[in-house]
Amino acid sequence: MDISNNDVTSTPVATGSRRKSGRAVKVPEKFIPDAPSSQQGSASAKRKRGGEDAENDASDVDEEEEESDATVESAAEEEVREIRRKSKTARKPAAKKPKVNGTATHEGAPAVKLPARPKKAKKVAIADKSAEGLYADVYTSGELAEDVAGRWLVRYEDNGQEALTEFMNFIFKSAGCSAQVTVDDINDPDNAESRISDMQDELQAQQVTDYPLISKTKSGHAFRTALIDFIDGLIRAMHTKGVLYTEEPLMENIHVWLSSMTDSSSRPFRHTATLVALVMTSTMSKIASAEIDASAKVQRQLEGEKKNKRPNKARLADFQQKVDRNEKRKDYIEAQLKDFFDTVYVHRYRDIDPKIRIECVEALGYWILTLPSVFFEGQYLRYMGWMLSDTHAGMRQEVVKQLSKIMKNPSNHGQMRHFIERFRPRLVEMATRDSEPGVRAAAVELMDYIRQAGMLGPDDIDVIGKLIFDSEPRVRKALVGFFAENIKDLYDNRIEELGGEEVLEDILTVEDEEDFSTPRAAWIRYKSLAESLLSYDNEDQEEMPSQIEAADYLNVAGTESRFTHAAQALYDKVPDLKDWETLAGYLLYDHSAPVTGNETERALKDSVKPTENEEVILLEILNAVVKVALTHVHHSESSKKTKAEIQEAKENAARRLAGLIPSLLKKYGADPKTATVVLRLEHVLNLSIFEELRQDSTVYAKLLDEISAQFNGHADKGVLNEAGAALLHARGYEELEEVTESRMQSLWDDTTSALRKINKAGEISVRGALRNKILTELSHNLARLEQLASISSPVDSLEANTGKGDPLPIGILLDVIARGVFEDSNDETLDALEDEVVLSAIRSSMFYFMWKVKSLTDAVAAGDEIPGLDIDHLKEFQDIFTTNLIAAFSSRSTLDPVRLIGAGVLLDLYTLFSTLRPSKKSKAKNGATANAEANGNPHLQSLVQEIGPEVQAELTSIFDALEKQFSKKSKKTLAEPSDDEAPQDLDSEPEDDEDEEITANEKQAETLRTEQQLCELAGKLILAILAQVIDVSGELKGKLRHRLQRNRSRLGHNFKEVIAYLDDPKLKAKKSHKSKAQQAEEAKKKAMKSRELVEEDEDEDDPFAEVEPEEGTAEDLRRRELLDEEPEGDEDAGVGPAGGGEDEDDDMLGD
Repeated sequence: MDISNNDVTSTPVATGSRRKSGRAVKVPEKFIPDAPSSQQGSASAKRKRGGEDAENDASDVDEEEEESDATVESAAEEEVREIRRKSKTARKPAAKKPKVNGTATHEGAPAVKLPARPKKAKKVAIADKSAEGLYADVYTSGELAEDVAGRWLVRYEDNGQEALTEFMNFIFKSAGCSAQVTVDDINDPDNAESRISDMQDELQAQQVTDYPLISKTKSGHAFRTALIDFIDGLIRAMHTKGVLYTEEPLMENIHVWLSSMTDSSSRPFRHTATLVALVMTSTMSKIASAEIDASAKVQRQLEGEKKNKRPNKARLADFQQKVDRNEKRKDYIEAQLKDFFDTVYVHRYRDIDPKIRIECVEALGYWILTLPSVFFEGQYLRYMGWMLSDTHAGMRQEVVKQLSKIMKNPSNHGQMRHFIERFRPRLVEMATRDSEPGVRAAAVELMDYIRQAGMLGPDDIDVIGKLIFDSEPRVRKALVGFFAENIKDLYDNRIEELGGEEVLEDILTVEDEEDFSTPRAAWIRYKSLAESLLSYDNEDQEEMPSQIEAADYLNVAGTESRFTHAAQALYDKVPDLKDWETLAGYLLYDHSAPVTGNETERALKDSVKPTENEEVILLEILNAVVKVALTHVHHSESSKKTKAEIQEAKENAARRLAGLIPSLLKKYGADPKTATVVLRLEHVLNLSIFEELRQDSTVYAKLLDEISAQFNGHADKGVLNEAGAALLHARGYEELEEVTESRMQSLWDDTTSALRKINKAGEISVRGALRNKILTELSHNLARLEQLASISSPVDSLEANTGKGDPLPIGILLDVIARGVFEDSNDETLDALEDEVVLSAIRSSMFYFMWKVKSLTDAVAAGDEIPGLDIDHLKEFQDIFTTNLIAAFSSRSTLDPVRLIGAGVLLDLYTLFSTLRPSKKSKAKNGATANAEANGNPHLQSLVQEIGPEVQAELTSIFDALEKQFSKKSKKTLAEPSDDEAPQDLDSEPEDDEDEEITANEKQAETLRTEQQLCELAGKLILAILAQVIDVSGELKGKLRHRLQRNRSRLGHNFKEVIAYLDDPKLKAKKSHKSKAQQAEEAKKKAMKSRELVEEDEDEDDPFAEVEPEEGTAEDLRRRELLDEEPEGDEDAGVGPAGGGEDEDDDMLGD
């Protein structure tokens, strides 16, 4: 029974009183017998609108009470007349209804009521035609839960025991148990545990691994929803009809059976019964809350009536009766809630199944918010605190979510203070150290609410603030609001220190918004932001294990640092970051200039002056916000601006940025750290605007000049990489190619001239023959040359002849590699510098050969003639390079960079030249086959060579050492060598020099490095094998391939996938969507076709192009590279010293 509006007992009354106007009031009772029953409600509503007192409106009663108490009814009528009599003077006359279509309204006609829109029926939860009874009504009928619950209550009124039996069988069936209880079982509640135990045994005998509540089928969610809706509707219906209060044995019986099921060892029983009990408790909590509100409302009316000079005794009695009844119902429901909590929740909140535990904590959070008068107490909140240490991440996250819902309402902060003080250390620990990012993000959101409530200390605020550097984007996103408040607090404190906003108002007022060099309030926020980030960056990172590392392991982070990640997260929440031009103006302002003005102005300028480290951070932030602003401008403004306006805004922003970069480089270009960050700004610059607008060519030229100046003025790799990337970006625009190429050529001329000058200063090919100053200069010069060679062709510049008898730059470069022959100088710093010079020379030379081979390939494809003299010179350079390179890495016994990089570059070189072999599929531009030119020039094929056996043995030994090194670092066991392989050289194993004090992160980083080195060398060896430049002839033929595969399944998935490239590609047929019969038929047809076609014209890339030859035949041996003879008539055989290779291998390498 809904008693929320049972304030006053009222019935339709006939008032014969007269209005002051003398007009008689019509009696509505005359029309009630003639009006349809459905219209009575509307007529009553019409009388209310006519001017009944507001207090009378709130005192309508149910039909049951209207028919039950005639005494109260007459008293109410008398009171209504009195109230109306008093309110006549204040009541306004009802507005007349207008005529419609010239017809007057008929007051006597009943109001027309539009038919209510039928409620949409609920979808069927499950499709089970064999279902019957209440189970079928709930899950398969598609009817509303309220209707199903109402019909069950009718059956209960007819036969309570059978209806209760049906309800319990419904619960068991919902748990996946087909066994049923009988009426006798229901009548014997003391035997409930024994009967449930028997049914549990029957269920376990069926070996059920799944039950409806956790089913992952499409109907799983609908099943759960239908169950919850039915239980909720049933309790509501019991309340409405009063069964909940009059039939106490019903709830007692249900409680006995459900509590016994929740203690069952069967998980389906426990979970289903716990959910039903929790839903019942939730619904009764809502009912109790409504009863409390209704009781309070009636109590206020009772108190108001008592204050009247002539209180109505009948009305007082009515109000008192309602108050007593509501209190009685509330007490009964609260007793039921306590019973369910003590018998179900207390035991199941620590259930072994995390799903049940999550159900419990979710329900507890709902109870606290719904019925705070009962559950918002320390004895219930403590369960939330205990569950914060749950082992299941989903459980911890749900607890934090429920606490966030409670803390979201400021009115709850007072009652939560003791709880927060007790469990704050655990909450801070979860936000900073929990292993699950989702839990950390949820805990951070909760900490934001706790901060708003003033329950977080300064130390905790700093600890949470460090999460702006967290490695998980969702954690950083969750922290944005919290961190923004930190910045606001710092800003407010600084304003107060400077005298307050009123004192600074005149100073911080900006007259010209386009003048970004004048101090403004945003500068104070930038200073506060930089200070905060710097302080967090200086903290010990061991305290925050989930943070982004300041220095990454494998240098794969690129241009993204912890500060750029933080700025990207804060971009939307800190408005000043969107104004990147103001930030640039703050950075360009000369803070070192003498401070002028009054005392307040001087104090302000001193306060906003950034330190060097803060400037680096602000430059990183500028880089991040510019990237976001220029990249996503169309997303933020697309709804307000047209495409043309958006494009114009982007062009204007890019133009302004292009003008700012040179100024930033002039100020910050001296320091490699700041120069690197500023150069990154060019990457996001859209240079197409300079293609279209010639008037901006001077801006672009000035930008290139500054970038070139930075390239020539630095030897730092970071600066050179960023400057090279900027130049490469500029080369991507055809209209700007002429301007860019002129700057590039100027850089090449400067670099080669410096190299020739250094060559005259001493013996450049002998290690230790140059002074330290000259050696350092050589190192810087080669670093620039290497960077230039990676973005543009060095062939012309390195082969340029001055005509003065000076050696070619490429010759000087190859001579530098000879310095790689190791000689211990007992000076680690000098040895490291020598090795760095050699490595730069090796990489630069390799770039030269790559560009050279590309030019040769292009010439062959175009059908151009290649002079024999050019080939002779290239072959000479090739021989010098390989000789010096082999001597350099063979002279070293440890796995130092020169040995590893030198071995890898040697393999790359031989593999590179193998691409000069003719390819059947390459076509010349004029339509002729390109290999005709290649076969007509056997001199060109002489560049394709095979690695000798001595070098192969040296490369194998390097691979052995890398395998042993990785196995030690990763704690993996290597396979023993086979009988035909050399035994392991235990003396050559790398020493295990692990430092016991090394951290877990450093150990992981070292293991990753060794795995990278192993996989990289293995990949280069495999490419060389497939290119047939190693392991193809002599006594060592095939041994390297076998050696690489020895530990393919012992050194991790990465290594296994690399070695898998050695497998015959024909054996790995592409997956087909056709059936096996269709594949067999297609293979048969292609086999017949293959016997009619010439072998060299077949498409070997198609896995079904031909039938595999029988094992042991000549063709099979030839395909397995065990037979060197070529089939007769094969005119496309290779002519190089290394012999011809298979076409598909050549195609792969050539591409």
